[in-house]
Amino acid sequence: MGTRLVLTSAATVVLMLGGVSAAALAPGTGAVVDEAAREKDCRATNNSLPSSDKHIYLYAVSKCEDRHGAKDDSAADRDYGDGKGQVKDFDNKAGSLINHSDATVEFYTRPGYSDKGDRFCVRPGHYVTKLYMYGDGKDEKGSWSNSISSHRKVDPKNCKRFFGWRIN
Repeated sequence: MGTRLVLTSAATVVLMLGGVSAAALAPGTGAVVDEAAREKDCRATNNSLPSSDKHIYLYAVSKCEDRHGAKDDSAADRDYGDGKGQVKDFDNKAGSLINHSDATVEFYTRPGYSDKGDRFCVRPGHYVTKLYMYGDGKDEKGSWSNSISSHRKVDPKNCKRFFGWRIN
């Protein structure tokens, strides 16, 4: 396979080897930047997880960057702030998430799966890369980011709305 140059912006040229980005020069510095690390997102994070791992993953920031803040394979957690269950001290802290489980999971803005707040479902093998993009009703703070307080496995026919992108 040949080598080709692809102009990605006026200041950055990316060297493509067999269709995979190898490196780029940081604009104005001449320093080499690892494009694969810079472009990491929920899809890349999910693809790095073992297929036998069946957790949901919660991240404090968008794009599933950094290390996850909480994970759960129990199918439910009533209250992210009560110190019980697998999700501890993560109430109202999620900025993105991955449903790496085999079940549809419903997330709630209130503890105890309360219908007084708002909720959404994420299908198995889907992720939500930026929770702040979704509004969550008049009684909450206007964004799903930093609003999730509980989750549980549900039958998809009981979901009122779905968020997320498919991971394939």
